[in-house]
Amino acid sequence: MDSESRNLVCLTEHADPAHEAEILSKIPDEDAALDASELFTQLASPTRIRLLCILAIEEMCVCELADMLMMSQPAISHHLRLLRQSGVVKYKKSGKRVIYYITETPAGVLARFIVKDLMKEESKDEQQDKA
Repeated sequence: MDSESRNLVCLTEHADPAHEAEILSKIPDEDAALDASELFTQLASPTRIRLLCILAIEEMCVCELADMLMMSQPAISHHLRLLRQSGVVKYKKSGKRVIYYITETPAGVLARFIVKDLMKEESKDEQQDKA
């Protein structure tokens, strides 16, 4: 071990079991962490992020989403199905149309927050480019 690596090793006894227990009580258990991990996996797709950005602005049907993103309806439906399974979006029927929207579940609220923040950043970048 070189001298720099030795400096990174904690040599003092400082463990405080009560403090560690308090911190551990505030973090998710394994199941909740797994759920969050699955949500982040779903949000890792650029197509799903773009879908969520659109749905954060307005509820839409699959055909409108497919047209806007220039993708096939089956491809859009596939992405929406994954988002539905994660609890991020739901749909409602309006006649023959199926309208998708972001849910008010914790997963939906988090997804909306992420894409709204992303859209704000994009708007700032566009405004700076015009200046």
